[in-house]
Amino acid sequence: MPVTSMRLSEIADFLEGEVVGDPAIEITAILPVEAAAAGAIAFISNRKYVRSLATTKASAVLVSPELAELPHPETTSLVVLDDPYMGFAKLLNHWTYVPREVTGISPLASVDPSAKLGADVNVMPFVYIGPDAVIGDRVDLHPGSYVGKGSVIGEDTILGPNAVVHHDCEVGERCHLYAGAVIGSDGFGFAPDRVTGLHLKIPQIGRTVIESDVEIGANSTVDRASMGETRVGRGTKIDNLVQLGHAVQVGMGCFLVSQSGVSGSSKVGHGVMIAGQAGIAGHVNIGDGATIGAKAGVHADVPSGSSVLGSPAFEGERAKRSLAAIRKLPEFRRRLRNAERRLEALESTLSSS
Repeated sequence: MPVTSMRLSEIADFLEGEVVGDPAIEITAILPVEAAAAGAIAFISNRKYVRSLATTKASAVLVSPELAELPHPETTSLVVLDDPYMGFAKLLNHWTYVPREVTGISPLASVDPSAKLGADVNVMPFVYIGPDAVIGDRVDLHPGSYVGKGSVIGEDTILGPNAVVHHDCEVGERCHLYAGAVIGSDGFGFAPDRVTGLHLKIPQIGRTVIESDVEIGANSTVDRASMGETRVGRGTKIDNLVQLGHAVQVGMGCFLVSQSGVSGSSKVGHGVMIAGQAGIAGHVNIGDGATIGAKAGVHADVPSGSSVLGSPAFEGERAKRSLAAIRKLPEFRRRLRNAERRLEALESTLSSS
């Protein structure tokens, strides 16, 4: 059952942190630092919220050793951690944990006789499981979800309402596909017919592989390859409304934020961050650890460890300075016109003398 209260000393022991203040305080809620009241614990990891430490009404705050030196109310105790954000995540997971129930296979589900289902699976109403599909142990298939012919779903994976895994795809262990996510839909492949002006569809005969520990947000899509495979590496987290085209390769531990997209046959290395509304053209390589800024348009390879911004995207710091300069263009134009007028006046004076 979810936790309803913990002493601050218990929280510090659980997170392997150090209490500054009263370890006997009873904590009954986890809240944002600005909204927290007595009895609540908050956290600060973003420097934007540092000022809130001086005015918070929280009974306790998770902070870094650096922030522990700053002023805070006498009524607020601290739990000092090397990584307060990770501490918050661990505490919230512990606080909200609810044991999984096994409800079995609903009579309203459609399960092909040739499909293989593991132990303790939950197949809810209006789920479809196709021929020769393999469902691992402790998988949860929520209402309306679809597993196509020959697809494999790994152990402890969750398919949210109306999530779709098309035929001959593979989803690893401990994955979570949220509502409306689509895995293995046809890639966008067409050959232009120069005679008719129309387009001939290219059959998408490849597959899609989602490795273990991946999350794919609501209404995101990962297309199947025309040939070969589209692959998302282990531990990658994909936000809502993200599009990965056919034969895209995404490495391990990446973050793809909402409304970003990667076009066909591009390769994204390990540990890459792609911010919101960024677009990556086809056949582009993104190196390990690179950061693609919000709304960036990437048309060329990005080296490992680099940061790019803008459209077309270029090196991050230069891009920031360029974008800052754009805001000043009207002023620059006015100053240039004034300088031109003064120069014209000077030239006129010199020529008449």
